[in-house]
Amino acid sequence: MAATVGRLGDLLAHVVPLALGAAVSPAVLTVGVLILCSTRRPVARGTLFALGSITVVVVLTLLGLTVLDRFATHHPSATQRAVTDGVDVTIGLVLLALALRTALRPRDPTAHVQAKQPTDHGGLATAFALGIVMMVTNVSTIVLYIPAMRDIGRADVSEADKVLAVLVVLVIVSLPATLPLLLRVVAPGPSQRALTRLDATITRHRRTIVCIVEVVFGAYLVLKGI
Repeated sequence: MAATVGRLGDLLAHVVPLALGAAVSPAVLTVGVLILCSTRRPVARGTLFALGSITVVVVLTLLGLTVLDRFATHHPSATQRAVTDGVDVTIGLVLLALALRTALRPRDPTAHVQAKQPTDHGGLATAFALGIVMMVTNVSTIVLYIPAMRDIGRADVSEADKVLAVLVVLVIVSLPATLPLLLRVVAPGPSQRALTRLDATITRHRRTIVCIVEVVFGAYLVLKGI
């Protein structure tokens, strides 16, 4: 029992930091907050937006685990190791390239206004589709989520422990879409004021937040792969 718990603890120690990095998603958080602060069915539309985001994460989970399991079954461990190290380095370099692009991209003073437009119009289907689009285009989240799923798929733990680890990672990565919604439902008045202030803070420091996450985890994955 102790050995099983220890292996699960080691697995979580590897994947939770990646999940926390993947959860840093200013774009998803901003759009979700704007929907929840709107006057047109904010909770219903916010729920569909969150479901759209979670749908993408679930699909990535299923694809990642099935592809990785198939690869592990048909290839020797040495080949697996070489490929996974190469994937780590590649993903790390992608993150570092994204960080460079983020740092060099000119600031757009109308970005916040542009982000707000689709949140003021459309029904439940539009909110669901917007959740899917925001998560699919969230490259830094996806490229950090994939290594987490790979580590879970390759871990020497029971299937139940793998399911638990997947759920932990999925919940953490989904927080930008689900946490504001939960706060809005539990405490509508105070949360709306707090979410408005949070939106302003994220908008002001979005570039810095994204760049830091991309640099830190990009360097981590490159070093891990090497």
